[in-house]
Amino acid sequence: MSRTVRLMLAVATGLALMVTASPAAAAPADTAASGSVTAGAAATWDLSDYQQKACIPANAPYWTYFVGFIAGSWSTPLQVDVQGLPEGTVTSLPHPPIAPRDNGDRYIGTAWVSVDLPPLDYGDYPAVMTVTDGSSTQTMPILIRAQERWGC
Repeated sequence: MSRTVRLMLAVATGLALMVTASPAAAAPADTAASGSVTAGAAATWDLSDYQQKACIPANAPYWTYFVGFIAGSWSTPLQVDVQGLPEGTVTSLPHPPIAPRDNGDRYIGTAWVSVDLPPLDYGDYPAVMTVTDGSSTQTMPILIRAQERWGC
């Protein structure tokens, strides 16, 4: 499947998630690693700390994406980064700054990062999405699990 078709499918999936996402849906019941907020001015926005997972077949390249769901409003552009991805991963980073806006109290898929993963050995690969407005920095945990077959 071409990269363009995969990206279009990812966007369509994200739009569907945006329609159904709410603070209750975005709140984790079993987050293995919680997100965090660094000191600074009180943020008027919130990055859901729901751990995103990609459970994929080991030893094969794989394409996927991770989405940061954000509620609230911000008046300065948000910067997005991801740290800790496996060596050899190709991403859509740097992410363009997310323009100021108001998502209200709904968590909306706002920060999208696509990743082309290289073949990975069996195991868990933790990473972290970071979003900052320059005063407040928030994180969302990511887990990539290379295993026998696809699916968490």
